[in-house]
Amino acid sequence: MLALLAALGWLSTTGISLGAVLALVLGIAACVSLLRNPDLSGGAKVGWIFAIVLFPILGSVVYFGVRSDW
Repeated sequence: MLALLAALGWLSTTGISLGAVLALVLGIAACVSLLRNPDLSGGAKVGWIFAIVLFPILGSVVYFGVRSDW
């Protein structure tokens, strides 16, 4: 628990917020999942990539929410 608090303290002192870290992790996870999905065409993948890059948290949550392969 102390290590987590120390890491969060480091993030706040470097100017990186927890929200930015969350957006980055969600965006990367969504892009990796998207690129590995064989059910989507190239055009659909490009559209999703734009949505995820422009709106990292919302785009990722929507992408994971509408996936049918859960």
